[in-house]
Amino acid sequence: MVAKKLSKRLKRSPSVKKLRAFASKLKAVSEFASDGYQYMKDAAPSERIAFGVTDPVHLECTLTKDYHRIEKGISLRVPKRPFGEAVANRIQHNLLAFDGIESTDEGGREFVRYSVEALEALNLWNREGERDSRLDFELATPRSGHDVDNVSRFFGSRSSVRSFDRTREIPAEILNNAIALAANSPSVCNRQSWRAHLYTDPVDVLNVLKLQNGNSAFRDEVPCVAVVTVDRRLFSGIEERNQRWVDGGLFAMSLVWGLHALGLSSCMLNWSVNADRSRALREEGNIPAVEDIIVMIAIGYADEGAKRARSSRRPLEGIARFH
Repeated sequence: MVAKKLSKRLKRSPSVKKLRAFASKLKAVSEFASDGYQYMKDAAPSERIAFGVTDPVHLECTLTKDYHRIEKGISLRVPKRPFGEAVANRIQHNLLAFDGIESTDEGGREFVRYSVEALEALNLWNREGERDSRLDFELATPRSGHDVDNVSRFFGSRSSVRSFDRTREIPAEILNNAIALAANSPSVCNRQSWRAHLYTDPVDVLNVLKLQNGNSAFRDEVPCVAVVTVDRRLFSGIEERNQRWVDGGLFAMSLVWGLHALGLSSCMLNWSVNADRSRALREEGNIPAVEDIIVMIAIGYADEGAKRARSSRRPLEGIARFH
């Protein structure tokens, strides 16, 4: 009894509180250091030192960034002429470096073809002032607006669902279609670093969800979970250290909208954890160490009578700022 009282007093002691606060700050510094180390170890080099890159994924990052620069430049209303000398030199050098290297990208070597075509298009523009027809993708013509009431109903009808119908199997085709829709999300220099790891086996779903805080009350009802990640090797230099979360977040939200459009409900599950928990999820979910975990998404058909949280949205005047 005396020991318990003493323990309570110690916990309330100002000195103990200060020690705990200091320990918390040390832990924060350790987490930031861990994140920084991983990024600097795996990210592609800055373009200022992008010559001599030998890692195939880093070459993909650099080549994609540069061919997209050319595409953007030639797509302008009145492109400069000439332009892109430094970009062209870098592409030529990195194409030579990539020659003979087997790509690790499951999507193949399309970025190599795009780099060659962009380089040829740049030479044609600078030499003749003509646009290469291969870069004339679909014209970005103004599209007629959609009915605002239908759009409002669609956006207003989505909400996070935590009660799923486990008797309804989710066809893989629908999941793939939703991911294909989400792949239209914008990304920095079109690098598309995102990945979606899907788990549908009940044991795998439970094991993955147990590593996330906040789903214990309904995890037994979740038929599918997606873990959205980004490959940090497809970002370069210290300037892009935060872009991973932007691109990954854009893809995750697009995926949720795609699922909603195809009749599936979902619930975003934040990944606000320490580095040890992220390592545990990578091991449990067979996620490569070079991928940063952005968010989990519980997916399924909403159970009949599923409730949604009442939380209201901020009024427009509390969000919009016209300057």
